[in-house]
Amino acid sequence: MIKRFLIILIALLSVNVALADKSQQSIKKEQQRTKKEIKETAKKIETNKQQTKKQLNLLNKLTVEISQNTQELSQLQASIDSINKSMKKMTDSISFLEKRLVSIRENYKNSLRSVRATRHSTSNIAFVFSSKSFADAYRRVRYLQQFNTWQTNKANEVKDAIAAIENAKNELVALHSAKSKTLEQVASTQKTLVKNQQEQSQVVASLQKERTQLDAYLKKKQKEAQKLDDQLNELIKKQQEEERKRRLEAEKKRKEKERLEAEKRKKEQDQKEKEQKEKGQQPSKPDDGKKEEPKKQPEQPIVDTEDQVQQALSSNFENNKGKLPYPVTGKCRIVSKFGRHKHPTLQYVEINNNGIDIELLSSTSAIAVCDGTVSAIFQQSGYNNIVMVRHGSYITVYANLESITVKPGDKVKARQTIGSVYADPDDDNRCILHFEVRKETQKLNPEHWLK
Repeated sequence: MIKRFLIILIALLSVNVALADKSQQSIKKEQQRTKKEIKETAKKIETNKQQTKKQLNLLNKLTVEISQNTQELSQLQASIDSINKSMKKMTDSISFLEKRLVSIRENYKNSLRSVRATRHSTSNIAFVFSSKSFADAYRRVRYLQQFNTWQTNKANEVKDAIAAIENAKNELVALHSAKSKTLEQVASTQKTLVKNQQEQSQVVASLQKERTQLDAYLKKKQKEAQKLDDQLNELIKKQQEEERKRRLEAEKKRKEKERLEAEKRKKEQDQKEKEQKEKGQQPSKPDDGKKEEPKKQPEQPIVDTEDQVQQALSSNFENNKGKLPYPVTGKCRIVSKFGRHKHPTLQYVEINNNGIDIELLSSTSAIAVCDGTVSAIFQQSGYNNIVMVRHGSYITVYANLESITVKPGDKVKARQTIGSVYADPDDDNRCILHFEVRKETQKLNPEHWLK
C-alpha cells in the first residue's frame, strides 16, 4: 500500500515538474515575442516619422515649385502678349512699306513717261545739240544732270523700300520663331505644373490620412525650434553680459589711469614748490593763501578699439540691408518663410519660423553674408551644427551644418565658406539650411536683408 502511494506521489511530482518546465518555456517564448513586437513597433514608428518628414519636405518643395511654375507661366504669357503686339505692329509696318513701294514705283513710272513724252524719245546728245543757243544748251545739260540724280535717288528709294520690307519680314519670322519657342515653354511649364499639382494632391492626401503622425512630427519640430531659440537667446544674453563686464572693466581702468595721472601731477607740483622754497624763490602764484591748482594738460580721449570694431560691423551690416548675398553658394530656393503663418497647402497646420529654410540645389556650401566674428558654435538635435556670426549688434545664424570650417573668435569675410550643409540620407540627401538674422535677441525677416 505504501509502495503504491509512493509510486503515485512520484508520478504526480514528475507531472508537476514537467508542467512547470513547459510553463516557463511558454513564458520565455511570450517574452521574446513581446520584445520582438515592441522592437518592430518602435521601428515602424521611426519609419513613419521619417516618412512623414520626407513627405512634408516634399510638399514644401512642390508648393515652392508650383508657385515658381505659376509665376513663370505669368511671365511667359506676358512675353507672348508682347510678341503678339510686336507682330501686329510689324505686319502693319510691312503693309505700309509695301503700299509705299507701290506708290514710289508708280510715281517713278509716271515721271519717266512724262519726260519721254516731252522729249519725244530723243537721245541726250540730240537733246543738247538741238538747243538754239549756248545758254539753252547749258540749261539742258544741267537739266540732264539733275534728271540723272533724281533717277538715281528714285532707284535707291525703291531699293531701300524693298530692303526695309525684307528686314521687316525677317523680323516677323524671328518673332514667329520666338513665339513658337515661348509656346513650347508654356506647354512644358503647364505640363510640369499639372504633374506637381497631382503629386502635391497625393502627398496632401497621404499626410491627412496620417494626421496623427504629422501632428507628432510637427510638435517635435516645434520643440526643436523652441529649444534652438532658447539656446540662442541664452548665448546672446551671455555675450551681452560679457560685453557689459568688459565695458565696466574698461571704464574702471580708465578711471584708475586718470587717478594715477592726477596723483603724479600733484606730486610733481608739490616737488616743484618744495625746490623753489629751498632756493629761496618766491612761489610763482599769488600770496593769498590759496593754493593754485596746476594747469591740467588736455588729455587725448581713451579710445576703445573693440567698441570701434563693433560699431563698424553694425554699420556695415545695417547699410547692406537688401543687398546681402544668400548664405549659400549655387542655385537655391526658400522652402519655408519667416514668421507665423498658415501652411500654404495644409491649412490646419500653422508654422512659426524664426528664420527661413533654404534648399540648396547645386552645392552644399554655407557662406557668411557679411564681415563679422564667429561668436559661438554648438550642436542641437534637429539642427546638427550651428554657427553664430556677430556683426556688431547684429547676428546671423547658420543651422543644420554637417561640417564647419571656422572656430569661435574667427574673423570672417563676406562670402567666406563657414561649412557644408547636412545632406539628409533619409530625405534623398536634400540639403536645407536654416538661416536667421537677429538684432541681439530681436528676430528679423532674413528676406528683407538678402538681395
